[in-house]
Amino acid sequence: MTPAEREEALERREENAALLQAKLERDRVALEAEIAASSAASKAAFSITRALQADAAKKIKDLEAECAQLEGKLGRLKGDVAKATPEVPPESPSEKAAVAAMKAQVERDRAALDSERAAVADTQAKLRTEAKALADLRAKLVTIRSEIEAGVKVREAEVHRKEQALEAERTKLQASAGALARTEAQLSEQRSKMEGQLAALAAKEAMYEERHRQLQENMKNFVRT
Repeated sequence: MTPAEREEALERREENAALLQAKLERDRVALEAEIAASSAASKAAFSITRALQADAAKKIKDLEAECAQLEGKLGRLKGDVAKATPEVPPESPSEKAAVAAMKAQVERDRAALDSERAAVADTQAKLRTEAKALADLRAKLVTIRSEIEAGVKVREAEVHRKEQALEAERTKLQASAGALARTEAQLSEQRSKMEGQLAALAAKEAMYEERHRQLQENMKNFVRT
């Protein structure tokens, strides 16, 4: 792999690491928003539950007080009837009808109270179920948040390790580039020296050839003479 290819690979790794970091940040913000919304919904449900429980308790107390008043009235009426029985003639049909109507009213009120109590008990059971569901949901959200935070920390550590590896690789590449530049400079210097030596050798060869030519001419002149 050439230095340019290594540099391009490092740039791609840095871009991937930046994209991963941005995705992790978006996931963390979305999780915090979801947890905040769930917490707000849980608080609202708890407030509604408390308000419903307080209202149900008040209704029960009011119904119990009204029932007690009606039972007291019925007891007083029974006492009055018992006291008046030996001294007065038998009850008239209107009095019997009034007593029967009062008893029927008391029975209806008692049935209504029992129905209200059953409704309140059912409401309390539903509220307890909803509270348990909210508690379970909160526990699950806490678990999910812990898992996501742990995953984010692991990914951040991995990204950090990759960044360190990329930085180390970049440092190596820069050192290699520097060494290559120094090697090229040395080669260029050696090339210049070799070119100078070649030029000197060429000059010496030319000088030797000139001397050899002169020597041959001298020998020819000597032979002639």
